[in-house]
Amino acid sequence: MPKTIVSLSKPLIPRKRVMVAVALEHAYELRLARDYGVGVEVQTFGFPQYLAKDTSKLLQQMSAKTAELKGPIGLHGPFIDTIHHSPDPEIREVCRIRYLRAFDMAEAIGAQYVLFHSQFNPVIRVPVYKKSYHDESLRFWPELVEEAELRRMPIYIENMFEDDPVPARKVADAIDSPYFKLCLDVAHAAIHSSLDIKEWIDTCGEHLRHVHVNDCMGKMDDHLGLGQGVLDLPRAFALLKKTGLQLNYVLETHKNTIASMRYLGIDKAGPRGA
Repeated sequence: MPKTIVSLSKPLIPRKRVMVAVALEHAYELRLARDYGVGVEVQTFGFPQYLAKDTSKLLQQMSAKTAELKGPIGLHGPFIDTIHHSPDPEIREVCRIRYLRAFDMAEAIGAQYVLFHSQFNPVIRVPVYKKSYHDESLRFWPELVEEAELRRMPIYIENMFEDDPVPARKVADAIDSPYFKLCLDVAHAAIHSSLDIKEWIDTCGEHLRHVHVNDCMGKMDDHLGLGQGVLDLPRAFALLKKTGLQLNYVLETHKNTIASMRYLGIDKAGPRGA
């Protein structure tokens, strides 16, 4: 059954560590971040319908809005069909162009990081796949990591469909850069994997820098508000806190974000986030 927290003496997560996912309802989600005095992860430009047209005006508008916010700012890069580890050089080149453009957009909105999906596909069950994924990832990422270093803007790699955190961890180990770290999406791990969340956290280890969180009913990525689904989020938060890592938490709860703030024990910060 869904779990609800009625009252808290202090927030489950400090306000300064909370971010709102800004996606397709960007005006509303930016306003929520302002009202609650938190940061944002702009995900709008990760969708193809925005990448295929001139978004300079929207980018300028968002830049003005993010400049008003008190919390951390990040940008979620393109993720639809961006198979950056493809053995096809033309596919890799499309991903390279998309990802480099994401860095430009991130700079425009004052982002401190840019995030991409791992794009590991566990449905591909052929013996060579894991090695190919690893080798082609190491072929693709060094240029992007160099770009991240030049811009002082780390890359975070998010789990999506994978059932195991090991492939992404191995890539992070091999690249071995403070500008290439991991993002744990708690709901994705619950939906696509039989592993306990503790194993995900432990495997990510010192590479973990960032967390995406929403609730769900256990089968689909429902993007429910925190406490509206079946995930044991208090335990996940406790395990993440126990790592001692300075993690930011993005609420990917969209229309349910006010309920998520209530669940965390965070109230509005006053006019214009004051």
